Amino acid sequence: MSMPDGSPTGQMIASIVLPGAACMGRRPLLGFVMVVVGVMAPVGLAVWAYLNIDDLVGFALDPTFLNTVILVGLALLVVRFIAVAEVAHTFRRSPGIGARTLVMTVLLLGLSVPVVYAATKANQARSMVADVFAEGDGESLFVPDFPTVDPAQVTNVLLLGGDAGPGRWGERTDSMIVVSIDKETGRTALVSVPRNLTRLMFPPGTPMADEFPNGFSDLANAVFTYVSGRPALVEHYGRSGLQPEPVALAQGIGYSLGIEIDDYALVNMQGFAEVIDAVGGVTLDLTQTVPLPQDVGDVPLEVGPGMVAMDGPTAIAYARSRAADSDYQRMGRQRQLLSALGSQVSAGEALSGFGAVTGALQDTMRTSLSSGEFSALLTRLGDNSSIGESIGLAPPLVQPGSPDYVEIQGIIDAVERYVVTGTHSGYAS
Repeated sequence: MSMPDGSPTGQMIASIVLPGAACMGRRPLLGFVMVVVGVMAPVGLAVWAYLNIDDLVGFALDPTFLNTVILVGLALLVVRFIAVAEVAHTFRRSPGIGARTLVMTVLLLGLSVPVVYAATKANQARSMVADVFAEGDGESLFVPDFPTVDPAQVTNVLLLGGDAGPGRWGERTDSMIVVSIDKETGRTALVSVPRNLTRLMFPPGTPMADEFPNGFSDLANAVFTYVSGRPALVEHYGRSGLQPEPVALAQGIGYSLGIEIDDYALVNMQGFAEVIDAVGGVTLDLTQTVPLPQDVGDVPLEVGPGMVAMDGPTAIAYARSRAADSDYQRMGRQRQLLSALGSQVSAGEALSGFGAVTGALQDTMRTSLSSGEFSALLTRLGDNSSIGESIGLAPPLVQPGSPDYVEIQGIIDAVERYVVTGTHSGYAS
């Protein structure tokens, strides 16, 4: 690959566009390495990303992918600096070579800005992934003695939403949803657990069961604050390296409902508004007018009926509203928001707001899922055709103030069988 223009200026320009080409004739091995590292690697990464655009959000949360982006970006720059330096050294006795080298170096520094920016964002995302996500593939948080279905066939994730602000993790969980997914078919069911469920039971032999043998003395959404305020419980439930409060709550919900809980995802809802804004908002089809609480930011007094485009604060206010109806209808709105957000956010929208999303997630979310598992969960929730049942453990189906847990376990059994067989439970709302 000899250059038609043998001048140092032409070779330096060629070294920026196609590093290694200028020196291929005089230093073949160095030229080949620079072409591979400085041209083929970044082009290959770009082509691969384009071909996998539908899965790019998941890859963008993958530490290996993020490390690859950082290394390829830095290598792209370093190779071009080396290529220019090689030409400068070869023509070191040529008149004016110093000035030409300085101009090319300044040009390269200017071209480095977007690459360094991308590498910085990738490094910030890598830090976010380390803070938010677990390693994955760990033990389930709770496994019943006699599971209804084969635990290897169904994944159950407990989604928790709290009213705390960003970075605060010990508040009450007013939203609790169990997502059940068949691993083979992707068939999915959502079960809302009411925040005012009483007498939550815990597995025998655990500290919470020892303290509350007849069931938790407060509402289910108060488990968080109870655990977080007691160092002995924090130590016990945090031994796995996960956050102790959701681990304790997952065990209580799993044991009371007779269902395996594999993982949890905890979101501080006030901070989650930033995530919704970062991906361009969400649109919901409302069947009635819903008055909105005014303590979540600048939101209208009410929304609906009809199609309503919502920004982050409006969406969170809609999910939290109690004035419209009751806690139980609010559970349905939370499931509706979750499904709509997953189905409406494209890979392009998520990536265009990637910096804002990662920053918001770092203060807003904690989970026992790995980044890959979380991405797969988002994909499943976004596929509305896969969500075949959405159930709230609320009146008249369940009386949260005096729950019959044997009856509740029968309902959950039917839902789990639906996930596996496709035969509807008869309880869907």
